[in-house]
Amino acid sequence: MPTEKKPEYSPGLAGVIAGETAICWVDPNAGLMYRGYDIHEMAQKASFEEVAYLLLNGELPNGKQLAEFTQQIAAERALPGQVMEMLRLLPSKTHPMDMLRTGVSMLSALIRT
Repeated sequence: MPTEKKPEYSPGLAGVIAGETAICWVDPNAGLMYRGYDIHEMAQKASFEEVAYLLLNGELPNGKQLAEFTQQIAAERALPGQVMEMLRLLPSKTHPMDMLRTGVSMLSALIRT
């Protein structure tokens, strides 16, 4: 009869590696880092677009790269009319998270077709 190794109990998953990534690192002393940058510093000094570029490309953008990236994501920002129509049909007291979930589900349905 084969012997199965039981997983060890680790409170709070201390010392457990859930996955490896170059994007994010949790340093026990420095805290959470994105691509080597402290997230608190990024939150104070960088725009959403700069952080998104960093996460996707591995480095902070220069001025030209930031302008191009900002234009690129702005071009994808508009919601299809069908999604807007459907969201308008929801009751006015709908919780924002329910609206978001519903909108994302509708986007998924439209993208598949």
